[in-house]
Amino acid sequence: MKVFISVDIEGISGIVHGDMMMPSETEYGRGRALMAGDANAAIEGAAQAGANYILVADGHGPMRNLRIEDLHPAAHLVTGTANARDYCQLEGADSQPFDAAVFVGYHAMAKTEKAIHPHTIAGVAVYELRVNGRPHGETGLNALMLASLGIPTVLVTGDETTCQEARSFLGESVETVAVKSATGRNAAICRPPSATAPEITAATKRALENSSNVTPYRAGATLNIEIDFLTMPQCDRAARTAGIQRVGPMTIAVEGSTPWEQYRNLWAGLRSALYEPASWLA
Repeated sequence: MKVFISVDIEGISGIVHGDMMMPSETEYGRGRALMAGDANAAIEGAAQAGANYILVADGHGPMRNLRIEDLHPAAHLVTGTANARDYCQLEGADSQPFDAAVFVGYHAMAKTEKAIHPHTIAGVAVYELRVNGRPHGETGLNALMLASLGIPTVLVTGDETTCQEARSFLGESVETVAVKSATGRNAAICRPPSATAPEITAATKRALENSSNVTPYRAGATLNIEIDFLTMPQCDRAARTAGIQRVGPMTIAVEGSTPWEQYRNLWAGLRSALYEPASWLA
């Protein structure tokens, strides 16, 4: 069995504030250690389920949060800058015939209440992302893209709101572990890692053993993917990217012959949108 694990940080046990999420912030060391703890709990569950190849993709911000020396020995790690990746949080998912995927530490989509740092891929740029008219966050979008490769997403961990979002897209057969209950963007009722880690391990093992009962998430025969940006300059920059069509002052549509190609073009467009030109070009 081959298992792909995508790890974000906002939905990790005990993480509630931005000062735990980025290298320049005061409590980042604690945040990345907590991130490794939840990731390792999922890896342990995959190993117990009989996985003989486990690939973990560091999927948050700088995408170099997980330190290889802290990783469970059963796993391999995709690490390295976002600008060097074609597939963002799913980098490496097409490198092996994976049997199932697990999302650890995920967060709710943009414009969601009672969720820790809700956003969609790039909070400073994306106002809303839609697939066939329905708003999607990273959980729904990434599960959809993995499904195009034949990979079902069998487990999602994060705050309670994120787990509800996961079930709304993936159905009640997906396993979820709610590690905290958000009371606002930067506050939550948290359970300690000593309580959540065993649950993540058990849920991962159970989800992989029952993966045949999970139907990969599909949104239709063809995918109309649109993004509304927060600013017009962001849309300007994204619209100059191959595979991107501008359909409104603040909106792009993502083209591609396959969903996986659309995902690559989407990420390329967002990288362009996030690029800040030198002052004399602005």
